[in-house]
Amino acid sequence: MNRAIVCFSFFLLLITSGHSQEWTRFRGPNGSGVGEISGLPNEFSPADYNWAVKLKGQGHSSPVLWGNKLFLTVADPEAKKREVICFDSNSGKVLWKWKAPHDGHNLHNFNNFASATPTVDGKHVYVVWGSGKKTEAVALTHKGELAWKKEWPSFTSDHGYGASPVLIGGKLVFHTDALDESKSSVIGVNPDNGETVWTYERQTPVPDETHKTAYNTPVSVRVGSKEMVVALQTNDGWRGLNADTGKVEWSYDGGYKMRSVGSVIESDGYLFASFGSGGNGKNSTALRANATDKPEVLYSLGSKDGLGYVPTPIVYEGILFLLSDGGVLTCRDVATGDKIGGTRIDTRQFFSSPVIGDGKLICASRDGQLYTVSTKKPFEVLGSSRLESGVNSTPAIANNCLFVRSDTHLFSVKGK
Repeated sequence: MNRAIVCFSFFLLLITSGHSQEWTRFRGPNGSGVGEISGLPNEFSPADYNWAVKLKGQGHSSPVLWGNKLFLTVADPEAKKREVICFDSNSGKVLWKWKAPHDGHNLHNFNNFASATPTVDGKHVYVVWGSGKKTEAVALTHKGELAWKKEWPSFTSDHGYGASPVLIGGKLVFHTDALDESKSSVIGVNPDNGETVWTYERQTPVPDETHKTAYNTPVSVRVGSKEMVVALQTNDGWRGLNADTGKVEWSYDGGYKMRSVGSVIESDGYLFASFGSGGNGKNSTALRANATDKPEVLYSLGSKDGLGYVPTPIVYEGILFLLSDGGVLTCRDVATGDKIGGTRIDTRQFFSSPVIGDGKLICASRDGQLYTVSTKKPFEVLGSSRLESGVNSTPAIANNCLFVRSDTHLFSVKGK
């Protein structure tokens, strides 16, 4: 074989391997929550940390990574300022900070001004958040320089901003809401300059007078040659939007009345999301997109089926894992929805979404207990670790490390 071809093939392998280790959005690759790590301990203490840094400020956003750069947002509500911080993922050293003022707006007691997780590509790190009565989108270079900033007016919400931006089909995609005007939109912009490429506007149907804000993060699904943005909001139901144009390719209304807080999940064309209120999941739908304007409805689950309200479910090796806010794990066959097992992890409260690494489910409670759970029958708890403070953020997995943001610290645990 030609030596140049061999070298080029090896170069491509390095690129592919490197990208597989990146965690570029909320819950990693297309929101799957599944990352690559080996030798993750079932239990650990601060002595086992690769590194730990104290965070000055608030935030429920998750860390995202590109190469060896880790990005996180932090808010200071008293100073009315927010930061995007870039860390060296190997050492925890702060490489740069970008600061910006923000105006206040209505928040749920459990929400804050740094709850949306950034997304990142090879050029920029992108943040989208609410400020006063507008939605802001910001792109920063990997050196911490402002590349562009755009604003959209009329943002109002009952619980504040929560959905995270994503990159789908070469567009930066995000929600913006106007509770006062009973409408919301999904927007796709050019990530190079922030110019709006398309907008899908959703109205609250008459005679429904209750507008529900969109809190879940979109995912991508591919049907044939078409890549679509899967977006979900109570009043408008499911929409499969053409990633290039924003045109509705398929829809399912569902007749939902409650909020979808945990995000949409996708696995080989399978889609699932739940709806709830008051700390409990109440109903859900599993769909499969096809080449028609109506997806196949696979099954629905209800309030007695183990649904969570805040934690996003996860699919792994044919199993749908549902974590309730009260610490009960329910395991179901992803194809049928039939229950195949489960366990009570604890009686604590869980807002962090579970992730999977090294074949283990990783769950963190609001009061700072982190659990590893087997993803195979009998789905038992393998170990638990006490953290310095509570966890509301979802962990990230990349570069053979687990990255966890607690209420006071960001730390890394390295696989072996």
